[in-house]
Amino acid sequence: MPIAIVSSSDEKRWLAERARRVTKTDAVRLVSGTLAARKSVYAEKQDPKFRGNSSTERGHRLEPIVQTWVEAEVGIPPANMLYAHDVFPLHAATPDSALEDEGEWSIVEIKTTREDWSKRIPQKIIDDVLWQAHVMGAGWAAVAWWQVDGEKGQEQPVTMSPTLVEIPIDPVRTQKLIDGVEGYLAWLDAGRPEHDDETDLPVDIVEAIEAVNAGKAAEKRIREWCERGGEEVNKTIPQGSIRFSVSESTAFDKAAFLDANPEAALVVLGADDLLKSAQKDPEYRKPTVRTSLTIAPPKEVEVAA
Repeated sequence: MPIAIVSSSDEKRWLAERARRVTKTDAVRLVSGTLAARKSVYAEKQDPKFRGNSSTERGHRLEPIVQTWVEAEVGIPPANMLYAHDVFPLHAATPDSALEDEGEWSIVEIKTTREDWSKRIPQKIIDDVLWQAHVMGAGWAAVAWWQVDGEKGQEQPVTMSPTLVEIPIDPVRTQKLIDGVEGYLAWLDAGRPEHDDETDLPVDIVEAIEAVNAGKAAEKRIREWCERGGEEVNKTIPQGSIRFSVSESTAFDKAAFLDANPEAALVVLGADDLLKSAQKDPEYRKPTVRTSLTIAPPKEVEVAA
């Protein structure tokens, strides 16, 4: 069960508690695992003031209307409490609407947007909801979104009522969010290092190498699966998209051409010999700079029998 910390009506304490914990906004950024994301989140938490923008102003204006609509539609009332996870006390969330019924929590995230999300909810919004569901231990979660239009500060909804979309609890994506946050907290405990002590490389470079090699392994599995089918694949899912095409083409067969044209072969081969000889002549050499980057997975350590 989540732990109730403080109501958002006590703004000073609410901001202070949010600053010492990790909320949905932080978690969504930290899922990348980069040093830049960690440093950015840390810097913002040193100045815990919520200044807001035109989007947050619009949210303040329209959110109470959506909260009332959500309560009427699904019976989940508005919430204004900062909660912490009962096992990970630094994991925190302030759900827009929340209901506890016989130990089971249901939550709704409320968003106003200029975009049409009728075909797909953005991954960032899904991550927002998943993080809050994780903190609350929710078994059911949704986002209520309302499209708006008009001049900044004067936007109005384009439909009579919001749209409610259930967000399935995704343990795999949730774990990625948790891993990103725990990586950040471990980085804080280690004194916010810029370099990895073991390798003497920047922390984000070490993590990037790991990510590249994980990506290579994942791409290999995807390609093998696609090639087994031998057909084109065009699929978009919440985790991303995959495109695999099968095509045939022709290429110039130099050997066949020379066999069929012996006179031309003498000219071509003579020219090839001339070029090979010229390539060794210092007069025709020019300086060039090339770079080479190879990223490989770690070598397996041999275990003595």
